[in-house]
Amino acid sequence: MNIQQLRHFIALAEKGSFTRAAEHANLTQPALSRSIAQLESELGMKLVDRIGKRCEVTAFGNVVLDHARRVLFETEELYRVVKQQHEGSAGRIRIGLGSTPSALLTAPLLSRFSTTNPSLHILLMRGSIPLQVQALRDRTLDMLVVEIRGVSVTADLHIEMLPALRTGFLVSQGHPLLQQQQVKFSDLRPWPLATTILAPEQIRNMIAIYGPEAHPDESVTFHSDAIDGLLQTTLSSQTVYYGVIAPAHDLITSGQLVEVPVRPVSDTSQFAIIRLSGRSQPPMFSILRHLIRERMAEWSII
Repeated sequence: MNIQQLRHFIALAEKGSFTRAAEHANLTQPALSRSIAQLESELGMKLVDRIGKRCEVTAFGNVVLDHARRVLFETEELYRVVKQQHEGSAGRIRIGLGSTPSALLTAPLLSRFSTTNPSLHILLMRGSIPLQVQALRDRTLDMLVVEIRGVSVTADLHIEMLPALRTGFLVSQGHPLLQQQQVKFSDLRPWPLATTILAPEQIRNMIAIYGPEAHPDESVTFHSDAIDGLLQTTLSSQTVYYGVIAPAHDLITSGQLVEVPVRPVSDTSQFAIIRLSGRSQPPMFSILRHLIRERMAEWSII
C-alpha cells in the first residue's frame, strides 16, 4: 500500500466512475484499475462494487476511505510544516475576508506587514462565505475572518469568536431622517436601503426586530459585498446604509455619514477567525491573530 494508491481510491470514491477518476488523477483507466485492484488485493477485500459504468464504495471501502483521507491529510500537513520551517516569516499566508472584515482589516494588515515583514506574501481574498469555507477545506486559504452566522458549524472547523460589532443605519449629513429624534423602520421606506449580502440568520434577526417588512426582498434596494461602494453611494445620495458602525470607516469618523436613531436598536454582527481543525498554521499566524483581535476589540467599543 502506498500514498498514490490511497489518492486513487479517494478519487474513485468521489468521482463515482473509473473514467472520471482516471481523468482527475491524470492516469489511463487501465492504470487506475490496476492501482485499485492492487490495493484490494493487499487488503484482502473489495473496496468498490462495479455497477455498469458506475462504481459504489462497499461498507469496508467506506472504512478504508475514512482512514485514507486522514492519512493524506496528515501527510500533506507534514510537508506543509516542513515547508513553513524552511520559509520562516518570509512565507505566505492566505486569508479569506468577509465584506465587513475586508473593509475594516485590509488597510491595517497591509500597512503593518509592508513595514515590518515586507518579504511576507499575503493574499487577501473576498467572496461569498460558502465559497471561502470550501477554499479553506481545499487548503487554498489558511484562515477566514467572516460573520459567523454565515457559516455552517461543523467538526472540521476551528472557530475563534471575535468581539461583536454594533450595527446600525447611516445616512449623509442633511438627510431628512436626521430631523427626527426617533425613527421606526417603516420611516426608512421612502429611501433606498443598501446593505451587504446578509446570511439567513441575519435576515431572521432583522425580521424579529423590525417585523416582516424588514425582509431584504421587501426592503433592500442595493445588495453588495463592496462596502466602500455602498458607503460612497450613501454619501452622494439619500440612500440609507445598514451595516456595522465602526470608526475604521473614514466617512463615519469625519462626520460625513451620520447614524440614524432607529428604534428598536439593531442587532450586532458577530465575527470569527475560522481555521481547519488539526491544520498547522503559518509562522505569522499568531501575529495576525493578535492584530485582528486587537483591532476588532477597539472597534467594538462604540
